[in-house]
Parts: sequence; structure tokens; C-alpha cells
Amino acid sequence: MPQSAAAAQAPQTVLVHIGKCGGSTLRDALENSGSPMDIIAHVRQPPVAPHYRYYITLRCPISRAISAFYWRRKLVLTEASQPDRFPGEAQILRHYGSLDALARALYRPDGRKNALAQGHFLSIHHLSENIAFYLQDLLAGISPDQILGVLLQETLDTDLARLFGIKTPGRVNDNRQGTKPEERRLSPQGAANLRRFLQPEYDCIKQLDRWGKLPPGYYQNLCATAETAR
Repeated sequence: MPQSAAAAQAPQTVLVHIGKCGGSTLRDALENSGSPMDIIAHVRQPPVAPHYRYYITLRCPISRAISAFYWRRKLVLTEASQPDRFPGEAQILRHYGSLDALARALYRPDGRKNALAQGHFLSIHHLSENIAFYLQDLLAGISPDQILGVLLQETLDTDLARLFGIKTPGRVNDNRQGTKPEERRLSPQGAANLRRFLQPEYDCIKQLDRWGKLPPGYYQNLCATAETAR
């Protein structure tokens, strides 16, 4: 094999930075420690090939959706720093007002899907680029040993120390500023609808659990928490 071809196939590390999973804090910590990734996949699907090795950021899908919705509402409506970045996003956020209202609209009372509301959900930045957007094709195209580690937003400090021997520079930004806890709370119907709609995300997490890439019980606890919210 020519030297250039061999170099092209040299192992490269890819950080799959799923939005609203603590990835910005993680990237800052890696840069500051002199441990950068070769490739950052953020708001785009990661490359798939045998010579890539992956680190993945992850979070409970429902918690991630809550964080994403209110982060976008803050930037688009409250601060108005990105009012027109994505066409129609401001109108959708203004129309529903809360994630619970949007989640309750995802399915009709008889259980049929509401295509309009589901389209609105997927028009909101970071809700469209969800966990399945990043991981569905990736997990179907790689082997388990290509995943070097999964860093959970819920345990990012511990995971950074375990995988890289470094500490985060501070608290993981969850973007709670400007919202009250009761605003972010989901009704039983909203939580049930959201859990149903996010099933492809849970399927990706289940695959990572099958491959032994998650702490024992993490996936099962996510499912149990979702069931009690129904």
C-alpha cells in the first residue's frame, strides 16, 4: 500500500458531540488539557469507516429535549439573539410556548400521530438533530470496539477523569437560567407522548447498552423513569 494511502487509514478519533449533552464543556476541557479530537461531529452526522475511533456524548433523551427546547426559546425569543437563524422556528416556539404543550400535541387523543406537530418539533434546532440523527447510522455501520467511550452529561466529571484523566473547568451548562422549574415540568400526557416520539433515541441507547458501553443499569433506569412519568 502506498505511504499516502496508509496514512489516510491511520486511526483517527471522532468526538460525536450530540447537542445539549455537555459537549461544549467537554470540548473546552479537552482543548485546555491538550487532548483534542481529530474530528468533531456536531450538528452533522459523524463519518463512518473502520479507521475511526469514537467518543460519544449522551444524555437522557427527555432531559435533552427539555434543555434543547428552552435553550432555543431563550436565544430565539427571550434574548432575540437568533430570531431568524432557522426559518419558522420563532413562530413555532411562540405558538406552543412550552415543551409540554408541544409534546401533548405530538399525538391526537385517539393515539394517531399529529404530523403537523411532529413536523414542528423537528423544526426546532437540536430537537431535529437528535440522538438518533447522530447515532442511528453510525451504530449500524461500526463495530463495538470502535467506540472508545461514552461520556454522559449526568456524570461528565467522572467520565472525563476516567477516560482522559482530566477535570472539567466548571459546572456543566444545562441552560436552566431564565426558566422556572414548573415551566420545564411535563404533564403525564406530555411525558408519555415525548417518550413515544423519542423511541428511536432510546433504541440507540439500548444498542450502546448491549455493547457494554454504558454504566450498568443506566438504560434500565432511563426506561423506568419514563414509565413512571406516563
